[in-house]
Amino acid sequence: MIFTKRFIFILGLGILLVGGSYLVGIHLTTFIMYNIACFTALILDYYISPSSEEFEIERIGEDKLSIYEREKIKLRVYNKSDKRIYMELKDEIPDFHFESNRKVMRGHIDKYEKQDFEYGVIPKKRGIFKFGHIHIRYESNLKLCMKQFKVSMNREYKVYPNLKDLKKYRLAVYNSKFSRIGEKSMKILGHGTQFESLRDYVQGDEYRKINWKATARENRPIVNQYEPEKNQHIYILIDTGRPMSYSVRGYKKLDLAINTGLLLSDIVNQNGDRSGLMLFNTEVNNFILPGKGSNHRNRLMEALYHVEHTNYTSNYEEAFYYLKRKERRRSLMVLFTDFDTIEEAEEMIGILSVLSKNNIVMVVLMKDEKLEDMASVSAKRENEIFTKGVVLESLKERKRIIHKLNAKGIMCIECIPEKLAMNVINRYLHIKNRIL
Repeated sequence: MIFTKRFIFILGLGILLVGGSYLVGIHLTTFIMYNIACFTALILDYYISPSSEEFEIERIGEDKLSIYEREKIKLRVYNKSDKRIYMELKDEIPDFHFESNRKVMRGHIDKYEKQDFEYGVIPKKRGIFKFGHIHIRYESNLKLCMKQFKVSMNREYKVYPNLKDLKKYRLAVYNSKFSRIGEKSMKILGHGTQFESLRDYVQGDEYRKINWKATARENRPIVNQYEPEKNQHIYILIDTGRPMSYSVRGYKKLDLAINTGLLLSDIVNQNGDRSGLMLFNTEVNNFILPGKGSNHRNRLMEALYHVEHTNYTSNYEEAFYYLKRKERRRSLMVLFTDFDTIEEAEEMIGILSVLSKNNIVMVVLMKDEKLEDMASVSAKRENEIFTKGVVLESLKERKRIIHKLNAKGIMCIECIPEKLAMNVINRYLHIKNRIL
């Protein structure tokens, strides 16, 4: 039980009453009698007010949340009493992994009515999290006190990769707004190998596409028009090792890779291709064969929402030879990874060179702009000069590795977090329209 401002105000009036009774010499008696009356009224108010059994509380809404997105947690309260009640609710949330802008919810509930309360949270980690007790306070009938109790409302919420981005990127591709300069990101007729239709020759068309039979029949140049083949296999390979545990602009590299991988899978399926998944570290942790459709996407989400990074160096050799045993046809391999040392990068290049002989390989790295900022700062002190030298050497080696990958026919892109998904999806669309 908690005293309300009204009760404290009433007790304060007793000071005036006791002060007035002091003039006639009965201030002690007045003080005792007034306090007995006040606390008697308080106790009666407590017992005549609705009990906790007259309220039903439940959690409502989806139990699927998206990482780094503001989500709503909803509670529904049913007031079974015949009084209009003012109520305050506070939920127990996993504080270390969630940010909340409003932990205490307040409002009135009419008699025999249901009222929904909600507050916002921002999940900072993927996985399963349990929300515990709900603490409730509500005003008594005379508003002299706040009664309180708690109920066990344990419920597990699953934090997935950013599901809201799926709709945004799908719509962007559908509207052909997802594009690079000079390139249309949607289906480009004229490229690919699957015959689509015939059309008149226009300046710039390749001579090898001329349909000579149709040309002779129509007595004017006619060319074959092609579209990219469908049902191509696109593998999303995610390294969960030590280099992916670092943060870029407050986001874990692994989280960025998982979000982008899921977005890419959705765009791949939308374009008629099949997406597969492999998670690996010192060994292959999960492997999902290429597929499409809502059931396949749910399998990918269930495989990705609880993935954690490790502090070990990934075994590229075991992972990629495992993949070669599973997949025999020519596919596009999109690898999300990074490296700490030149030795790790050289090992990765050696294995990828073998994989790229029969497949198209694209390596996705995440740019750490802090290093570039450190390299651009003028150094005066000895330790600053040393630090800048190390950073410059690291950036130089990184550029050398990227150049070496590209020189071996392994596409390598390095992106900042804000453009990661856009660049990866555009590169896939470009590869699909030009190569696959």
